[in-house]
Amino acid sequence: YQTIAQLQQHKTQLLDTVQLGSGMQLAAWSNQHDQVSVCSDHHTLSLYVNGGYENYRKTPLGWRNGGAPDHFCLMPEGQESIWDIRGDDLTFVHIYYTDQHLRDIAAKIWDKETASIALDEKDFVHDHKVSLLYRQFLLNCEWHDPTNQLLMSSTATLLLNHILLNY
Repeated sequence: YQTIAQLQQHKTQLLDTVQLGSGMQLAAWSNQHDQVSVCSDHHTLSLYVNGGYENYRKTPLGWRNGGAPDHFCLMPEGQESIWDIRGDDLTFVHIYYTDQHLRDIAAKIWDKETASIALDEKDFVHDHKVSLLYRQFLLNCEWHDPTNQLLMSSTATLLLNHILLNY
């Protein structure tokens, strides 16, 4: 996934990563005092784990702030994302997935054509279900233990189901 290579060109530190059996990937990151720009060929669902209060995202109307633990950002493929990270001790976790993977999940949920699906970019959203699934089932297990692969893959799919239905 392109975001991993793009973030590593900045001060962002990759803490851990794991491929999920379904083709998705999880990555845990930390960063501080940095300016970051990414534009990827995949979608990213990002959850702030610690910090984020001094993160700003560039929008057409100027810089926007609103990060905090348990807030998420949804970054659709092909859309540039520019960030000014002004604080310390930022940690966040990403789920990377392709548009085709998202469409496959949507087809299974609704059992119909999914050509009209479009993800909306979302910044600094607090959604209890998203943070609960991340924290309870993804951040609370050992990523490299093979017995956790089904749990993590299922949780990531549940998260994408929730995103499809609500965003």
